Amino acid sequence: MGCLISSMACCIGSAACGCISSCCPTMRSSTTSRIMYSGILLLMTAISLIIRIPGISEQMKKIPGICKEGKYQPITGGLVSCEDLGTYLFVYKVCFPVALFFFLMSIIMIEVRSSKDIRAPIQNGFWLWKYLIVIAAIIGSIAGMPDSFAYPWMIIAYIFAFIFIIIQLLLLVDFAHTWNETWLDNAENKDRSWMCGIVFFFSFNFVAIIAGNVLLYVFYTSCDSNGLNIAVITINIILCILVSVVSILPGVQEHNPKSGLLQSSVISLYCTYLIWSGFAADPSGCNPLNTNSTTESDTAADHNSNIAPTLVGIAITFFVVLWSVLQTSSSNYSQKLGVGGEEGALLGCTGTSADGGSDDIEDGKPRVYDNEEDGVAYSYSFFHFMFMIAVFYLMLVLTDWWNATTDSLVSGAFSKTSLWVKITSSWICYAIYCWTLAAPAMFPDRDFGYA
Repeated sequence: MGCLISSMACCIGSAACGCISSCCPTMRSSTTSRIMYSGILLLMTAISLIIRIPGISEQMKKIPGICKEGKYQPITGGLVSCEDLGTYLFVYKVCFPVALFFFLMSIIMIEVRSSKDIRAPIQNGFWLWKYLIVIAAIIGSIAGMPDSFAYPWMIIAYIFAFIFIIIQLLLLVDFAHTWNETWLDNAENKDRSWMCGIVFFFSFNFVAIIAGNVLLYVFYTSCDSNGLNIAVITINIILCILVSVVSILPGVQEHNPKSGLLQSSVISLYCTYLIWSGFAADPSGCNPLNTNSTTESDTAADHNSNIAPTLVGIAITFFVVLWSVLQTSSSNYSQKLGVGGEEGALLGCTGTSADGGSDDIEDGKPRVYDNEEDGVAYSYSFFHFMFMIAVFYLMLVLTDWWNATTDSLVSGAFSKTSLWVKITSSWICYAIYCWTLAAPAMFPDRDFGYA
């Protein structure tokens, strides 16, 4: 009971202690704040996924007061139109207020330098109110957002989602380098068995890459107009081989000795996924998963979406978000982007005065302490911008990059734009990774932070 009361006090108040202060190990306020904001992102995704489970929306229609027959009856007849419940348009209405919340937080937190700033408590406290505001805003958006807003909202989402994909690529490249470097250090300084782990994972990744590209050839080149698909898959295979060879070249190894096949296998596997998800969103006859058609009913069309690419995309997005929140490396891309965790964030902290806390933490009293009195551990404003564009990206992933036209709001039609966004993104990812390999050799006097 004491734990619950303490947590509720932190949620309601402005103290930078978070809702988990008295129940979890000692942590920094900068870390707990990012975890709590990740919870808002998770809440939005969970609502969107649950409502799209086949049969859930039909069951919800039976609940009195949930939906109204017809789209333009007064709101008092229900929160949302029964025709919209469970469709892609419904996902747009759920995501809109969450993106707006992070946008406003990004504006409010511009130029916050330390926890002594008068705006800092807004960042690190009032968690109960924040969650209640977001939930209330989602309900209001579902009830009041006009259908005609979907198309301009989609255009905005495409722009910011592409930006998020680029940042996501940077963070994934950072993850690949950090993973390999950490395990190599463990193999050299602790136990050689860590090297077996590296061999296992890069072997597993390369088997998955080969199998994935073979399956792409089998399932996505059986149509008459298969020239584009064959070319894209072939280019992807060539690039997989190219980055693998480059990663073990003597010149690259000389300036970046921890470069290896594990990083290249992670990048190649992710790029192969991008190609697959792009093909899965292709409206042409070359897509065997495309069961949508303009003759199908609105709700049925939405429920025939390709769930596998959607779930994988969501999982990767949350992994990247959590990596940027909880990773421990202090010299990497995510730190330079302003979203990375400070040293020790993933493992908690000692709580000693030298670490920014106080010695009484060592008495076994877990709490969240303020570690940002002398300066923030990450850019508050850019952090919220990152989460805002992550909302846009998740919204498009959850709706299969839906083409929201004003005359076909719930058609479930796929967009060719998604195919080219994914293909282009995979090529950019290869280019970014190759740059991380070549840059130390080209500019040996510069510190790139990942070598």
